[in-house]
Amino acid sequence: MPVTVAIVGGGVAGLAVAYEIKERSGRVPGGLDVVCLEAADHPGGNIRSHHADGFTCEWGPNGFLDNVPATPALVRRLGIEERLLPSDRSAAIRFIYRGGRLRKLPSGVLSFLGADILSLAGRLRVFGEPFVPPRRDPSEESVHDFVARRIGAEAARILVDAMVSGIYGGDVRALSLQATFPKMWRMEADHGGLVRAMLSRKKKSGSAAASGGPAGPGGTLTSFREGLQELIDALAREAGPALRLQSRVVRVAEAGSRGFRLFLAGGESIDADAVVLACPAWFAAEIVSGLDVELAGALAGIPSASLAVVHFGFDEADLARRPHGFGFLVPRGEGPRILGTLWSSSIFPGRAPAGKVLLTSMVGGAHDPEAVALDDAALTDIVRKDLGETMGIDAAPRFVRIFRQPRGIPQYTLGHIGRLEVIDRRLSAHPGLFACGNSYRGISVNACVDEAPRIADAALEAAMRRGPGTSRIRSPGA
Repeated sequence: MPVTVAIVGGGVAGLAVAYEIKERSGRVPGGLDVVCLEAADHPGGNIRSHHADGFTCEWGPNGFLDNVPATPALVRRLGIEERLLPSDRSAAIRFIYRGGRLRKLPSGVLSFLGADILSLAGRLRVFGEPFVPPRRDPSEESVHDFVARRIGAEAARILVDAMVSGIYGGDVRALSLQATFPKMWRMEADHGGLVRAMLSRKKKSGSAAASGGPAGPGGTLTSFREGLQELIDALAREAGPALRLQSRVVRVAEAGSRGFRLFLAGGESIDADAVVLACPAWFAAEIVSGLDVELAGALAGIPSASLAVVHFGFDEADLARRPHGFGFLVPRGEGPRILGTLWSSSIFPGRAPAGKVLLTSMVGGAHDPEAVALDDAALTDIVRKDLGETMGIDAAPRFVRIFRQPRGIPQYTLGHIGRLEVIDRRLSAHPGLFACGNSYRGISVNACVDEAPRIADAALEAAMRRGPGTSRIRSPGA
């Protein structure tokens, strides 16, 4: 009989792994069965694109950055490259709300020196970064402490707090720099500072490479004409019958020479030579709790931040001017409750009908966990009030859609590196069991796609080493 690989989770991570494994099926002499088990009635997790009244609204991520080769390469292999939609050039224009008004983020050194986002002392402190000695303590450091130490407390409080809240919905004082922005951690560890690292890279490459980090991402934000769900739909088509929706795994156990047995909510069980946990860490913790208590504890120790995503559609005439740019973020303590607002129809033209504007606001995150439980009327009132304060919009929205993510964004809090070490160690004690996805080493679509080939190779190798078993699918009561 063929070897079997079971994947728990039909989000982008699980679907990408399923695709990579199926692409490698020719390596398996006796044949290969792949099954991807998704608890929900739709694939993709929080990657969903909602279409209504001519608007295209995203539940979660709005796109991916094109500076990681893995995702564009996957798009080409899926044959959907012509569907790509790069963000408008104006998306490079970003704002911070501070002191009662929107302030444009500077795009270069000279413009930063003359900008009023930070005080003059705060700006000068940023320019003192090359003179800050590197930290020699090997323990984890929070994003806030790293930034405050290297470029100043004001920059950490205003710029980085808002930027990280916009990406992670998180608390910069709780997030681990080494886990959240490992490239920036390495810049100091390898070169002694950020400016020194950039100069070194520029010298080697002949140009300043955009690596991204708390100060902002590199690359061009990219989506698809009908939204990011097009990527999920293409991966689901490739999976075919291997993708099983409404198939909730409740427990995984070792099954001797057959590898593992997965127990489903309906009573069915599936035997597999290798299992990939491509579900959120909190869910993985539940299903492995009977297999490995230490592993389950480390998985359960990875928290998530909840988020409410509120889409407002307006007539252009309702706004004093049509938004031009990416949008704005709000540092804590500046008044508004929203984390920020994306000017969605400016970022990706076509997200709203002609003569309309689509704005997408985020409410909640680590500092405001109760927001996700508010009803639609309360969330609408919050966003209306805050858009009035930040953008001067008095009109009621003509279109409203609200999506909630109760466990939306994994948080790589201090201690995350240690938790990963425990997870890796305990997984190695169960040959053929793997974990991947945005709970571990990157929350982005790119991170999930980038690790899929490695996970696929490892799972396939483990399954082949174990060899084909006997009965694979057992009916309830069998």
